[in-house]
Amino acid sequence: MFAKSHGVSVESTQTENATVLWKEYEDSVIIIAVSILNEKRVLIDLLDTVFSAMVLSVGIDSIKNIKNIERLKRDLRVSYSTIDSIMECLDYGDRGINSSHNIFNYVETILCTEGNELQTCLDMFVERVSSMFGCVMIENCVAAATESWWDLAQMERKLLTHVLMTNTNCTIFDIPVFLPHESPTVPFRFVGVCLISSIWVGVLCGPTPDLSAVQSTAYQVWSPVLTTLKFAYQTYPRNIPHSVQIHNSVIGILLIETSIGKYLSCTNISGSKKEQKSFSEVLKTFFYQAASILVDNDDADTPSETYWCAEYHKLHALKDGNTIICSMYHSSIPTNTMRLISQQTLSLLTKDSNIHW
Repeated sequence: MFAKSHGVSVESTQTENATVLWKEYEDSVIIIAVSILNEKRVLIDLLDTVFSAMVLSVGIDSIKNIKNIERLKRDLRVSYSTIDSIMECLDYGDRGINSSHNIFNYVETILCTEGNELQTCLDMFVERVSSMFGCVMIENCVAAATESWWDLAQMERKLLTHVLMTNTNCTIFDIPVFLPHESPTVPFRFVGVCLISSIWVGVLCGPTPDLSAVQSTAYQVWSPVLTTLKFAYQTYPRNIPHSVQIHNSVIGILLIETSIGKYLSCTNISGSKKEQKSFSEVLKTFFYQAASILVDNDDADTPSETYWCAEYHKLHALKDGNTIICSMYHSSIPTNTMRLISQQTLSLLTKDSNIHW
């Protein structure tokens, strides 16, 4: 603030152990981020996403034209849980049970053989509730989504999944949301319906139909496929069908589609939950600190791979077009064979006719 009053722009500063970065939005709000582990580029994205979460809750007009600051503070309380969920995406696992393998600004997906049937039911459901935007989520992972849902801005899709994740303490909800890019001044209704435990369908609606009509339609469309939903749930937490056989040297996979903004995390390849959480955290850290440089790497002269070697495991990242695969291996694997296995695994996951990446 002191620098601004003297016509000087200061965007960030460094301390011995942390980075402090701030940004002003709409000449109205300043958001400040302090981080120990994250790079400046990541913090800029964080500030933009937090501001978008505020817009999602109250609309851009309420932020640009603040008439009563205390009322705005009260209205913004509904965004706190969403912002907390966003912050967890940058957690490297140092908060114990609260750590998350959620990747910042990417939507997590799950690949199940029932995907086509789920997609058919979803398309039918959104049409009956006069919507074009809808998704089915299994344990906070997108199992199916409409084309219009994927056409939303990447940040909007991620924010909506955060909203759904933080409202699963009920069986149905109806929340007004302002889409920061699509509709920052006029709210949609984001309606979520719990189909069975841990499986939700979410849709963006207009003023109609009312909540009871949406709930009734959900029952009509989804009750005939409850068995399919239960079979689809069995794919979790592996997140890929058990019929897909991964090389036995691979202990974890992070598959990312950069153009769409989605990812798949698989750290339960063997079927055992032992160390699954720590594997997820290692892959997440590897992506942020090493593999993320491949995201915007379109220079043909720049390497499209990177790897780490640690005491207990090795990690390798490979970029092919808009897809990045981060693979975690046992430490005993020869370093020069990781590329071949990563290529084979990438082909297996993206070209299998039974699943649609």
